[in-house]
Amino acid sequence: MTVQGQQQQQHQQHISTLPKHGHVWTPGEELAAKLVFGGLGCMIAVVFTHPVDVIKTRLQLQGEAAAVLPPSSVHASAATGGTVMRAATSSSPTTLGTAAAVTGAHMTPTLRLFPLLRLIIRTEGPGVFVAGLAPAVLRESVYSTIRLGSYDFFKGIYSGMGAAGFRGGEETTTLVKLMSGLTSGMIGSAIANPTDLIKVRLQAFWPSGKPRYASIADACRSIYAEEGIPGLYRGVVPTAARAMVVTASQLASYDTTKHYLLKLRDSQGHARFHEGYLTHFCASTIAGLVCSISTSPIDTVKVRYMNQQFNAQGKGHLYRSAIDS
Repeated sequence: MTVQGQQQQQHQQHISTLPKHGHVWTPGEELAAKLVFGGLGCMIAVVFTHPVDVIKTRLQLQGEAAAVLPPSSVHASAATGGTVMRAATSSSPTTLGTAAAVTGAHMTPTLRLFPLLRLIIRTEGPGVFVAGLAPAVLRESVYSTIRLGSYDFFKGIYSGMGAAGFRGGEETTTLVKLMSGLTSGMIGSAIANPTDLIKVRLQAFWPSGKPRYASIADACRSIYAEEGIPGLYRGVVPTAARAMVVTASQLASYDTTKHYLLKLRDSQGHARFHEGYLTHFCASTIAGLVCSISTSPIDTVKVRYMNQQFNAQGKGHLYRSAIDS
């Protein structure tokens, strides 16, 4: 029997085990539920993780000036506690000050996590940790809704069983899972790119003491007026690439960790872990760590490229492309 035939037989067996009483969801209803609850869960989660995301963005942006400014300029800026930001073509004080105003980067000595955290609280106050929260929640409503909700949809397509072929519970190949995750993540991140762009720019340091944009609507108007529609999709390539790496690293590390834990035995031969919340929590923790480490470089590239100012021709003042950053 072919692989597709085995999958179809397994699917029929799974359907036959469904309860015979009560409401049985149609494929369309099940897809809608996955879209809604997948997105809603991530929207709630991002409210609690957003302060950490703000710190991550600040850590990724610091040190930019040192990459272009002459050493004397960097030391002078750090010594005076200024907010001088590097410019791509000039290191004059006027140009540097202008660059700082338009990019929102903070020229300070490169700090580690806790010193930077103390500096942020002392100079900007705890309110900065909710900067960009609105676009972050909006991003999850689009990105995670599509990524999580359409995963089984693409799994059914890639397995050859059709869009409604998988309704949960069936097993398939690792390649199908990988391709499904890559596709759903890439599409979701590309569509949600404008909200990701606004989030990054609001999380960055504000030399003027005021946010770069007053609201999501103001950000959209400003970006459209200055850069046009393409401006809302700055960094879409590294954003989509990051989503693909996220999915690939999460899938491989989660499955490997979970199966390793389920195979562990004590001295009497009893399983140490069983299918359940504890096993899934441990595997998810390891998967999250692996995912963060593997995506950190491309995430830094994405953040730095998005945060810079672009001219009317769409050229960045600091980086010509995502690769340049």
